Amino acid sequence: MIGIRGNRRERSALGIAVALIATAVCLLTAASARADSISGSALAGGKPLAGSEILIRQAGTEGSSQATTLATATSAGNGSFSAAYAPVPDGGPLYAIARGGVAGQSSAGRKIRLMAVLGRADDPIATVTLNEQSTVASAYALAQFLGGIAVDGAEPGLSNAADTAANLFEARAGKVSFVLASSPNGNATETLAKFNTVANALARCTRGDPRKCRQLFAAAQAPGEPQVKNTLAAAHGLALVPGHGTDDVFSLQGKQRYAPALTEAPNDWTMALVYVGSGMNAPGRMAFDADGNIWVINNFEAPGTTPGTKLTVLSPTGEPILGSPITGGGLGGAGYGVTIDQSARVWVGNFAASNVSLFSGTGAVLSPGTGFMQGGISKPQGMATDSQGNIWIANFGGDSVVVYRDGDPSQFEQMTGSGIFNSFSVAIDADDNAWVTNGAEAVARGSVTKIANDGTPLQTIRGGGLRSPQTIAVDQQGNLWVANLLSKSVTLIGPDGKISPLSPIRVNGMGGAWGLSIDGDGNVWVAGFPNTHITLICGAEPESCPGDRETGDPISPKKNSYVSAGLQHLTGIQVDSAGNVWAANNWTTGSSIKEFVGGNGLVELVGAAPPVATPLIGPPASP
Repeated sequence: MIGIRGNRRERSALGIAVALIATAVCLLTAASARADSISGSALAGGKPLAGSEILIRQAGTEGSSQATTLATATSAGNGSFSAAYAPVPDGGPLYAIARGGVAGQSSAGRKIRLMAVLGRADDPIATVTLNEQSTVASAYALAQFLGGIAVDGAEPGLSNAADTAANLFEARAGKVSFVLASSPNGNATETLAKFNTVANALARCTRGDPRKCRQLFAAAQAPGEPQVKNTLAAAHGLALVPGHGTDDVFSLQGKQRYAPALTEAPNDWTMALVYVGSGMNAPGRMAFDADGNIWVINNFEAPGTTPGTKLTVLSPTGEPILGSPITGGGLGGAGYGVTIDQSARVWVGNFAASNVSLFSGTGAVLSPGTGFMQGGISKPQGMATDSQGNIWIANFGGDSVVVYRDGDPSQFEQMTGSGIFNSFSVAIDADDNAWVTNGAEAVARGSVTKIANDGTPLQTIRGGGLRSPQTIAVDQQGNLWVANLLSKSVTLIGPDGKISPLSPIRVNGMGGAWGLSIDGDGNVWVAGFPNTHITLICGAEPESCPGDRETGDPISPKKNSYVSAGLQHLTGIQVDSAGNVWAANNWTTGSSIKEFVGGNGLVELVGAAPPVATPLIGPPASP
């Protein structure tokens, strides 16, 4: 026994201190080991999945924790289960896995693997349905973070990706999400039917026999990719390489347990979601902030084609935030210029108003009502931020490039000559050099100018299919990729400014290329304006491409690229930190050039690309 010496007052004070310490320890322990509970049902094709091993798991976050199992349970004869668990501090979102089990006469056993997202650790759902639909939603939303039954990745992209699953399937309610089921999605596009078709194909395995499972796994496995051994891996394989297995997976759906479903094989298995409203009208381009929020610039003002006066801000799951739409600050017909700097400030180039607007990361207006005009701003288009906080502006109407040093419009520089004309897009390389496209919307000529960070022109590059070069982007190796509207091609330029002999790169289905973006693996996403398709091209590191593809080869289907009824005439395309690809519907389909109508909003290809750290400053980097 340890004795306590001293007088009564001292012993009393010491006792109070010990009690306070004990209370604090209890509170800290409770906070770090909060108890939660989950109950739910495991279903296979709508029937109870009995005897399935249920794992309640928490995703691992980069640098903080690893994916771990928090609790286990076994589903009863009616498919029900319940479990208590304690989330790991600093851990990622929660999810449930169902392994094995029996549904009716099914003997698929361990080939059955289902998944459902339970939400963020600080706000999890208390009831869940695990079935084929929840599995498809999870596999797509978390495609870039999932490996086996482990989910790991960097925040905030990891949690944003988990949140996106609820836009496909509401695991709490056990039904298709309102976002997927309703206009502008629902029956207006093919995505709902495509989603259900994949779920039906999985059900042929979960409710069928090992032979149906083997057929599904073979259909879902892309050449050169890991072997598919369970239903979750099958859905994941389609999410990662959605141009594969269209006919074979479609033919497996059999009885339509989930409807509506496709009546013919699709072009691809991408899951495209459309988001409208909050002032979006003819959006030209978007930028992502550090939290994954989406800042969208709009060409027009509804209902006509007068210059747009609204800036739209969406959450990572497409919901309007920050009082969106935002007005003021000189907004007027923003075209293609938007960039976010190191202070989270949002810069917008207004083509119609010939000025630049500035907003804080919370949406506060920081520019005057007339916007910033310093530097002879005239019909500005693309913009970019370098590592030093300088803002680069492609000054389309002024045949120049304008730089706001340190993000200060009063410290402007204007660069002319060196082939700069109709400048449209700017990309910043790892050395803070600026690469600018020239000749957008010009038929006979086009070029790219390289400018040192101090404003010195270094070289002008011509040829290689540069005709109406719209967007330029730099990859992780310093290569430049250019989308050409009129030559319907992509030009590849090496870090030394030499055009690759692969140029011009043309892919069936790409059509007139406008938007272009590099994903976390260095592969190239191209948005087509005339034909409304999205093309994915193997980048400069073929080892990151599926199968035996080489640089310049299409990863998307060779015939039509990626297509969707939700896609209109596209301009901007960007990859977020959750692995989603976003494209801007700039013009509606079915309207003539003389009587064009503004596009309706943004389209998201869920989980389609390796994530990119945001905001994008310089070359893309993995989060």
